[in-house]
Amino acid sequence: MPALTGRYEHTLDDKSRMFVPSRYREQLTEENGKRFHIVKGADGCLWLFLPSQWERFTAEANAKPFKSPQDKRAFVRELFSRSVEPMLDEQGRITLPQVLKDSVGLRKDLVVLGVGSRAEIWDKATLEKREKAAAKDFDRVISSMDL
Repeated sequence: MPALTGRYEHTLDDKSRMFVPSRYREQLTEENGKRFHIVKGADGCLWLFLPSQWERFTAEANAKPFKSPQDKRAFVRELFSRSVEPMLDEQGRITLPQVLKDSVGLRKDLVVLGVGSRAEIWDKATLEKREKAAAKDFDRVISSMDL
């Protein structure tokens, strides 16, 4: 399964379109995929999946035990009702729906982070604050891994 990697800075245009990193578009083509899947993710970002990654993620998520049937219904409802499959335009852009932008506070300046099994789409200012807070945690964790 391909890994989404790298850090890319983009700006939303007036029509809420953002460029998808060219490497991600290449990976979509390699999969014979037509569209990415985008959902609200954890920690205040959107998650972007290649089709193969989306299938794996949804299969794994559905197989997880939930505390109650109500929790599972709430999770499935939130995940799938807000899932979008935006079409790439000829310039390699996708349109982000207002409901998803609002759900994580995306404004104009974005950062796309490849994190392996998916990419994360962040509001730049939000990510910068988060990264400052997380820098010490990363140093502590990597030191404990003895790499």
